[in-house]
Amino acid sequence: MPRQKEFNYEEKLTVARDIFWKKGYSATSMNDLENAMKINRSSIYLTYGNKHELFIKSLNQYIQNKSKQYSEAVEKGSNPLESVKNIINSVFESAIIETSCLFTNSIYELALADKEVNKILKKQTLSAVEQIETLLDKAKENGSLKTEKSTRALAHFIVSGLASIYYNQILFSDKKLTKQSAEILFRSIIK
Repeated sequence: MPRQKEFNYEEKLTVARDIFWKKGYSATSMNDLENAMKINRSSIYLTYGNKHELFIKSLNQYIQNKSKQYSEAVEKGSNPLESVKNIINSVFESAIIETSCLFTNSIYELALADKEVNKILKKQTLSAVEQIETLLDKAKENGSLKTEKSTRALAHFIVSGLASIYYNQILFSDKKLTKQSAEILFRSIIK
């Protein structure tokens, strides 16, 4: 008869996610994970799989949280452009609090070398692009966005610009500069 797990799966996954987020995938050892999660290595392997499988689960958990964050930002908007602005502002607020982004870190560390991670990151990026493109299309339809630019290209530009918000905060730790970058990103699409 299998033993009952004496830990909360999601809580321990969050701990692992935070270690990967702080140290990066390559610099995180199984010892780091075992010490941080406070469960033995065999329980990690039995519950989450090997280090790579645990990272994938951690990355997916992070993506789910970010998707929820974007959806909540959209819901707070009274119109499509305000919803786009809310997404940008929510990323700014996250950058100030979190300083970095596991998603962005994973792009730079793993997207070229790890096909599975690349596939996950690309899928999520396209999902964010589609969400923003839909909002931009609605803004064009209601006349609040007057541009001849492709809404698809603008959506890609915004999503890549979201990473630059983290970039500024990571390198310069300057809230004012980071806020200005977020504001410029939004203004660049409405002009």
